Amino acid sequence: MANLIGTYTLFKRETQRFLKVYKQTIIAPVMSNLLFLAIFGLSVRRSVDGLGDLTYMEFLVPGLILMGIVNNAFQNPSSSLIIMRYQGLIENLMTIPIKASEKLIGFVASAVLRGLLVGTVTYLTAIFFVDLAYTSIPIIMATAILVALFFAFLGVIVGIWANEMDKVAAIQTFVLMPMTFLGGVFYSIQALPSFFGTISKFNPIVYMINLLRYGFTGYQEFSILLSFGVVGTVTIVAGIISYLMLRSGYRLQD
Repeated sequence: MANLIGTYTLFKRETQRFLKVYKQTIIAPVMSNLLFLAIFGLSVRRSVDGLGDLTYMEFLVPGLILMGIVNNAFQNPSSSLIIMRYQGLIENLMTIPIKASEKLIGFVASAVLRGLLVGTVTYLTAIFFVDLAYTSIPIIMATAILVALFFAFLGVIVGIWANEMDKVAAIQTFVLMPMTFLGGVFYSIQALPSFFGTISKFNPIVYMINLLRYGFTGYQEFSILLSFGVVGTVTIVAGIISYLMLRSGYRLQD
């Protein structure tokens, strides 16, 4: 029988944890994205070759929104699990009377909420600087949720695997940040030399940005069906791995 109260309680705990420091968890990443918008958007000429009628500001905003979702959906569960280790609360997590799937839902739902909040505030701020075409609002919403889900699952995986904050920071610095910056946030993949363009096709963030950018502007570099296929597949795989790690107590039983 599902323990809805226990799942909601874990979700509430995780949500209150980041809302109590909203200046750090919500406002700070939005300000960072605004700096990117100012530096790259206002310093690059309004139209860029290869984007058709699309201005660089219109091209840039969906990438910044996605970057806010990615970073914050990942940070919420990964940092929470590490802090629980430091505070000696992992034993409590393993013994509370809720299933592994319910624990996963509690962590992931809060992470998705945080990611979508940052993405929404970034969007609401950016529309003061640029007009967007809104080709498909359903694609925008579906993509934002899928992206937040994937990186929430990834945050759970890393939070379970890492036994100290330095390892989480290393993943963010040497894996997540390069994947995001090289995923087409600031430039078109088609502008890359063929070798690097081929390598970029193995980066799932490329397809996430492609979907979100299409939803906002109509600009696409890859098939929408292919992009949804890639994003949906990696999200399901990450969800299965994170569930199995939680259920088995991998690195949480010590």
